[in-house]
Amino acid sequence: MTPRKELFIVIKNKLKEIQQLEYIDLFRDQFRETEDGFPSYWTAVLIRIHKITYETMTEQNQEGTCTLDVILYCKDGWMSQHNNTSDPEEGLMEIDLLDAIAEKLQFLCGEQFKPLQQTDDETEEATMEAIMSYRQSFKTKIYRTLAPKYQSKKISI
Repeated sequence: MTPRKELFIVIKNKLKEIQQLEYIDLFRDQFRETEDGFPSYWTAVLIRIHKITYETMTEQNQEGTCTLDVILYCKDGWMSQHNNTSDPEEGLMEIDLLDAIAEKLQFLCGEQFKPLQQTDDETEEATMEAIMSYRQSFKTKIYRTLAPKYQSKKISI
């Protein structure tokens, strides 16, 4: 398994523990306005793995610095938050979700990557009407071994 794939799978499995999240997937620009209208999920998280900068080490090993974004999408008015709100915290459930995501992912590690460390937290520009989005960025070091450049051969003299 590649480090990128392991990173995505480990993060996705950890985020599945948050019951309020309905949809968790790799970022493929799913939440943009289409002819069909809105996505059918009230709360969703997309994981965007940015560029990985690698350095070659000895014995076909590579070490890379990786940044990734976890983007929370919420439909405006989920949980009847606006006007006659049923949320006891005055419609701020998104903040609770952001905190839960940060708690689950901070210092999460795998076999091929070091503990995640949150570096950024920001509101994203709305790409669709009535959808709110929030981005949390994390950084980690990843490691992988490539196929050897040379093969050992036995020779007999």
